[in-house]
Amino acid sequence: MLTLEMTTCHTTPPQVCTTFWHCSRCNAFLSIHSVRVPDDMHCPACGEVLLDFCGRLSSIPWIQFGDA
Repeated sequence: MLTLEMTTCHTTPPQVCTTFWHCSRCNAFLSIHSVRVPDDMHCPACGEVLLDFCGRLSSIPWIQFGDA
């Protein structure tokens, strides 16, 4: 029988940010939770329109964000 010991991982997870986007065509709002801020996004509802970047959710004071 082989017994392996688990070691504690000391690497830090990548910093994840949440961004907020708006579609001017269909008036849809979208939040993206990712490691890297996307350069541009197409609306998932319309499929053709580029979304307008509204900012990061952490920079909007009335929105609270947390992991469940």
